[in-house]
Amino acid sequence: MTRRPAPYAVAVGGAIAITAAIGVVTAIGRISGLSAFYLLLVLWLGARWGRGPAVAGSISAFALYDFFFVPPVGTLTVRGPAELLELVVLLAVALVTSQLAASQRRAQATAEALAKDSRALYELATSMLRSQDVTAALGMVAESADRLKGVSRFAVVGMVSGQLVFLAGKQLSADEMSQAQWSYANGKAVGVAIKDGVVVPLKLHGVPTQMAYLPLAGGVAALRVDANNSEPGDLRTVAALIGLADLLLDRRRAVLETERARGFEASDRLKAAILSSLSHELKSPIAALRAGLTALTAPRAGLEPEQRELLTDMDRQAARLDRMVGDMLALSRLEAGVELDREPHAFADIVGGSLRGLRSQMAGHDVALRIPDDLPPVEVDELQAGRVVSNLVENALEWAPATGAIEIGAVAREGRLEAWVENEGPEIAPEDLDRVFDTFWTRRARGTGLGLAISKRVVEAHGGTIRAENRRRGPRFTFTLPLAGVTAGRAHADKSTDK
Repeated sequence: MTRRPAPYAVAVGGAIAITAAIGVVTAIGRISGLSAFYLLLVLWLGARWGRGPAVAGSISAFALYDFFFVPPVGTLTVRGPAELLELVVLLAVALVTSQLAASQRRAQATAEALAKDSRALYELATSMLRSQDVTAALGMVAESADRLKGVSRFAVVGMVSGQLVFLAGKQLSADEMSQAQWSYANGKAVGVAIKDGVVVPLKLHGVPTQMAYLPLAGGVAALRVDANNSEPGDLRTVAALIGLADLLLDRRRAVLETERARGFEASDRLKAAILSSLSHELKSPIAALRAGLTALTAPRAGLEPEQRELLTDMDRQAARLDRMVGDMLALSRLEAGVELDREPHAFADIVGGSLRGLRSQMAGHDVALRIPDDLPPVEVDELQAGRVVSNLVENALEWAPATGAIEIGAVAREGRLEAWVENEGPEIAPEDLDRVFDTFWTRRARGTGLGLAISKRVVEAHGGTIRAENRRRGPRFTFTLPLAGVTAGRAHADKSTDK
């Protein structure tokens, strides 16, 4: 750095001027302590220009005071120890004063630089927060970094679907993007570090000016920093800009996740609307078809036995189609959040109603009920809870052997009812224990993949849980339902009173 001569000329000239003033005063009368004026000069020089001019002023004051006022006058020698001590004290005080003034000046300059950087960062952060476009805000960060003397390149890349994409700053080459990808994947900085809020460049293989990479929350900051050419405060400002970029990338990731969730929600609503519409449109034609098939299978239709058998099989297929459409309609209503009609019910009554509808299918199976007589009632939608039991029992009948056993049980546990349906038969593959409740997923060739999905949604709508597990003799499906606060008999009596 080139030193300006003007401050040193002022230092020497000021010392000469004070010497002349002291000479005028001593000619009038002898006054002690006039050397303190030199200290005022040194203090002013240190505060104004720093240590160099202040030291120059101190040495000039020492030499001039010795030459003109310390006996023997007119020489740079001293007469005795007292005069020597006076000169040494003057020089020492002048040097200390210059150092203190210079330190104060440096501290003031640093504070002013920090205040300036803080104002700039505050204005930048305010502009970014007002901007709705995160990419544009990142562009502001990159422009601010490029204006710094010690930063020759600055870029920000973000993560999208597992890959980094360029977002702002100066374009990166394919190799540089690969380096950024490695830095993000491994969570390791390359060529740079941030310590105590300051960017610290690191030399790699003897090349101090190559690109550096710093992994952030949702991407990577790529930059090239030359600490030798940077101005005071630049490296601290770069660290602050990287912090702002980190916040913006995190905000961008949150926006992307919100948009993705909204897309899934809209897709689910559209699917539910289509299922509901199709189900309503198919209900009437299927009912008419079944009515016609029933009429044709009547004896008065005059059909041959083979024809009646064919029509009966067609009626069974129409009934299966009707059941499938009903399941689709029920699923769409559950996903739409239809309100449940909850009332206290005895779980044994719900199970009994479901089994009566499956009496013909249970022929030959050993169905065991494990439901205590003192089991508290459950507060559920009776129709939907019965659908859960029917679906699970139908699933058990499908997979149990022709004469296989099926167990239906329930216990009260921790303020909830825990019920299960278990059957003899092949176990469920471990990787499928969670997938069995997915919509349209089924292990059966003629299955719809809706029964267990509906059961899961009904149970969850009641605030319960459902799971599948493999037991010693076969699969078991366990679900929970909320217990009611009154007994089933009490609830029935209350209804009778209301009537």
